[in-house]
Amino acid sequence: MILWKKCAILLSAVSVLAATSACSEDNRAAEEPKDSGNELRKKLEEPTELTVFSLESPDGWNQKYEEYLKRKLPQYKITHISQTESSRLEHLLSSGTHIDLYIANARSVKQQYISSNVALDMSNLVKSHQIDLSAFEPEGINQMTSPEGAGGLYGLPISNYTMVMYYNKDIFDKLGVPYPVDGMTWEETYELAKKLTANSGEKQYLGFWISPKHYLRTNQLSLALVDPKMEKASVTSEEWYRLFDTIFKKFSDITAFRERAIKAWPSHDAFNVTQELAMYVMQSSWLMAAQESLSKMNFDMVAMPTFKDKPKVGVQAAYTYMGVTSMSQKKDQAMEVIRQLTSEDYQMEMSRLGVMTSLKSPAVQQVYATNTPFKDKKLNMQAVFYNKFAPTAPITAYDEFVVEDGLEKTQLRDMVKGLTDLNSGLRKAEEIANQKISTSK
Repeated sequence: MILWKKCAILLSAVSVLAATSACSEDNRAAEEPKDSGNELRKKLEEPTELTVFSLESPDGWNQKYEEYLKRKLPQYKITHISQTESSRLEHLLSSGTHIDLYIANARSVKQQYISSNVALDMSNLVKSHQIDLSAFEPEGINQMTSPEGAGGLYGLPISNYTMVMYYNKDIFDKLGVPYPVDGMTWEETYELAKKLTANSGEKQYLGFWISPKHYLRTNQLSLALVDPKMEKASVTSEEWYRLFDTIFKKFSDITAFRERAIKAWPSHDAFNVTQELAMYVMQSSWLMAAQESLSKMNFDMVAMPTFKDKPKVGVQAAYTYMGVTSMSQKKDQAMEVIRQLTSEDYQMEMSRLGVMTSLKSPAVQQVYATNTPFKDKKLNMQAVFYNKFAPTAPITAYDEFVVEDGLEKTQLRDMVKGLTDLNSGLRKAEEIANQKISTSK
């Protein structure tokens, strides 16, 4: 997610939006519909046209949403706009493009949609459309509505993901190391990683790696990247040091891994392409995103390792939301789209395809990934649900300056390569991020 600078084009776009939607900070909540139940049903049955904006590719939109919506709402013509470099939110607003719905996570809602007055508090729409919020995982609602999240009901969760540890069974077998199991601690994983970082004569194997950006955004200790009150980067606390020491430093101190990191920074290709990586912590959704290459591997998955004093606590939830915009002139019809995509019928269909549900229904969770290329591999799919989610850390508009600029691009790499110590690296990351934050204001 990219922080939108408060530039002239966005200010102009907000003005256009304000004129179009006549909304303000005080009246973002949708007005209580005056329609009776019969009138609402009649309205929803009439032909209508809606526009959705999201990060989804055209193929992703078609596969995840369009096919289902065409079956359930054939009277609706829904146009999808994919975000590209030339079609970002501020570009659409400044050009007067009308959107009725958006798909985003809570961080993007807070960074982009609220600040540009596109977001709408959907509390009244949820009530009039009789959507039962208790059907959702509680954290899915809390992450959007809490002060630490987006601060209002600006969307309903339509999917989720966690992080799991994928492992290459062939490497374990070749080196004679027992497979990992659900419920392992980071210390136990480190001991495995040392045994698995070995040279077979044909290939140098690496024991463990993790996707840094995905982990830092949803870290297990629920640590804020930016102090929400001070609006300053905040990654030099004892707990942040503990996290970096446990997740990054110990594993990168293994000599062969450090040599590899210096030569070429490891990515997921080391697991599913070159197959030199034995264990890899990555998003659960990667199972489907990389299904072509993963389906050719002898692999499995277990729950992500946990801190010893926080057993069965995984990362924070990473929900994807769909929200009705303040500019929409067809809010009820837009809400019907959301109702369909949060139904147990849709969630069951997506769960079978390997999309983690936003509902707390055990029946939906139990069919996870049962209709995928992996259905006959007898993978440990329930590893996705083994850990509980960590509480949501405060979200700010500046988080990516810490993740991307302060850590991922420079200081994390220097720490892993042994070019700087943890304390110095974390202090420098704060300095870089704070400079970016200051410039953006």
